[in-house]
Amino acid sequence: MAGRKREVRLSPEVIVDAAVRIAARAEPDGLTGKTLGVELGVDRSAVWRHFADRDALLLAVGDRLLQMAVDGVPGGLPPRERLTCLAHRVVKVYVAHPYIGAAIACRPLRGPGELAAIEMMLAAMQELGLPPGAAARLQKLFADTVLSYAGMLAGYAVLPAHVREADERLWAGTYATVSADEYPALAAHLPHLAQQHEDVFDSLIHAFWLAAEQAQSPRDS
Repeated sequence: MAGRKREVRLSPEVIVDAAVRIAARAEPDGLTGKTLGVELGVDRSAVWRHFADRDALLLAVGDRLLQMAVDGVPGGLPPRERLTCLAHRVVKVYVAHPYIGAAIACRPLRGPGELAAIEMMLAAMQELGLPPGAAARLQKLFADTVLSYAGMLAGYAVLPAHVREADERLWAGTYATVSADEYPALAAHLPHLAQQHEDVFDSLIHAFWLAAEQAQSPRDS
């Protein structure tokens, strides 16, 4: 019959698929029953037969994003290259789905995507020859560093364009006029402070590798 909605067989996976598509469009209300209902062509109440509440759906979608990041790491990479690739994949996926990325960066996700990411990190630490205690500590350091940076960039991505543009002009505008007498260190370093996000992130990853190398080295008795 003309105008009749197509029948959709709902499942948690189908709903998460729809939520990820909406998140990629950077829509702020992508986890509402109304938005998902429109995307799936179903009544909004049908979504909540599969998830206890919005937070449960948020965690499931966030876990899918982390699985996407893990799946984007090519097989066969040596451990160092594998972890570096994972770091950049997480940032890329979170920023590409900014409202979800910003919301879940500080959350445990409790799903297979998170478990796969932890497994990848710990396996790489083992291959690097790190002892168990150091491997666990550095895995936490690596994960917290990457997720914090990914969440920050995702949060920045959802700001209105005019706000981002104003913020990016600060180093050449407002901060450039500070008194060198009152803020001598800031004034001296000002030409180098407007770093690109990629440069800062690469420096963070480099600092992690220095910590890993130190953990690999035998301690002096």
